[in-house]
Amino acid sequence: MKILEKGLGEIFTDPDPDKAREFFQKKSRRMEKKLLPLRDAVDSFVADGDYLVIGGFGTNRVPVAACHEILRQKKKNLGFAGHTSTHDMQILSAGEVYDRIDIAYIVGLEARGLSGCSRRYIQSEKVKLCEDTNYGVALRIKAAAMGLSFIPMRTSLGTDT
Repeated sequence: MKILEKGLGEIFTDPDPDKAREFFQKKSRRMEKKLLPLRDAVDSFVADGDYLVIGGFGTNRVPVAACHEILRQKKKNLGFAGHTSTHDMQILSAGEVYDRIDIAYIVGLEARGLSGCSRRYIQSEKVKLCEDTNYGVALRIKAAAMGLSFIPMRTSLGTDT
């Protein structure tokens, strides 16, 4: 409740749109082969402390093999974002891969509930949590892709979210 008293929660990533624009302006546009074995892709593009956004929805189109590879390489202190993240969040919880999470609706499989390892990890207080709606998380991701720090939305006005 201390966060509610302050009025603002911690922002887990740098929202500066100018830094994002600078990064994308300098990014190579060359047509080159970009296929890599998954092991090499995770080794090259996922570093400790990175902010990881995983697509998919519930059990559909979730990159489970990539989540397992992140665990195998013992990545740590990642930020994690997803909506209706069930399997990916639970796999990454097993290895305590992330330490901060922007999440919406993590118990997407009500019939089975949240896995024991995820429940224990979240309740351990080793993880900073920011809960949002599926739409709110989607707008965060869209804003980042557009090089913006946020996109205004009205859907959560008057709620506790």
